[in-house]
Amino acid sequence: MIIGVVGLIASGKDEVAEYLQEKGFEHHSLSSILREILSKEGIETTVDNLTKYGNKTREEKGAGYLAKVAHKRIKSDKAVISSIRQVGEIDYLRKAPGFYLVKVTAPIEMRFARVKSRGRKGDVKTVADLRRIEKLQASGKGGGMNMNQCMKLADYEIKNIGTFDELHHKVDDLLRKISKKEQ
Repeated sequence: MIIGVVGLIASGKDEVAEYLQEKGFEHHSLSSILREILSKEGIETTVDNLTKYGNKTREEKGAGYLAKVAHKRIKSDKAVISSIRQVGEIDYLRKAPGFYLVKVTAPIEMRFARVKSRGRKGDVKTVADLRRIEKLQASGKGGGMNMNQCMKLADYEIKNIGTFDELHHKVDDLLRKISKKEQ
């Protein structure tokens, strides 16, 4: 089983992935793979640079490139791939047996509060910046990220508007649904 996780900035994608890790899933983050690429090239890992170089990487190496790298790293029968932002990544992963795409959603005010509290280097500083970055990531123009379409392609949705425990219960419910489907 491979669970792909898609969602806007600070929606809870990584928390879902980390919880699945606790349940025995391998975790491969497309953003982490992109951070590795930027680091090797000596480029600062800001949200703007991740967006710009993510688009550049997809243009040069194909829309599914980051998903292909993540998929090749999978060593077990249970994996989670987070930070999917391109339809080509989903198209690539849909070829893998047992792939399910989950979107994680939360209101922008809640997500911005999470951005501020996590204090990650290169994160946005204002709600206006968050909206600007998400607008860049939304449409897929020029071969770039297409979060709007990625979210539409999800098989399941988790609304992350409560506590960690509530989110974890929703993930447990999701795993039960998927397990029933696979039987």
